[in-house]
Amino acid sequence: MNALIIALALSFSTFFSSAVLAESPTTTGYTLKMELSMNGKVVSTPRLVVRSGETGSITEESAARKTFIEVTATEGSVQKRKGIMMNFVVGLIAKDGTRTVLSRPSILANENEKAEITVADKENGESVALSVIATRKAL
Repeated sequence: MNALIIALALSFSTFFSSAVLAESPTTTGYTLKMELSMNGKVVSTPRLVVRSGETGSITEESAARKTFIEVTATEGSVQKRKGIMMNFVVGLIAKDGTRTVLSRPSILANENEKAEITVADKENGESVALSVIATRKAL
C-alpha cells in the first residue's frame, strides 16, 4: 500500500512539474534585418534580436564613419492596422565618442515584409533611409 501511495505521489509530482514547465510564459521577441543608407549609399546592414519592449542597439564602424542604431519593438497598430511597431534612434558617433542623432523614425511593419522610411534634410540635401524586415521570435 505504501509503495502504491509513493508511486502515485511521484506520478502526480512528475505530471505537475511537466504542466508547470509547459505553461511557463515565453517572451516575445523579434529578429530585425536592417539596412541603413545615407545619401543613397548603404552604410550598414545589421541583424538584431530584441525582446518585446526592450531597447536593443548596434554600433558599426567603417573607414568613413561610426553609426549606431537603437530600436524598441512591440506589437502595435496605426489606424486599425496591426503589425510590429519599431521605434528607432539612428545616429553617428564622433571620434571623441559624442553621439549625434540623425533621425528617430517609427515603422509599423507586417511580419516578414520589408518596411522602409526615408528622412531628408531639405537644408543640406542629406537623407537617411532605414529599411527593416521583422520576424516574430519566441525567446
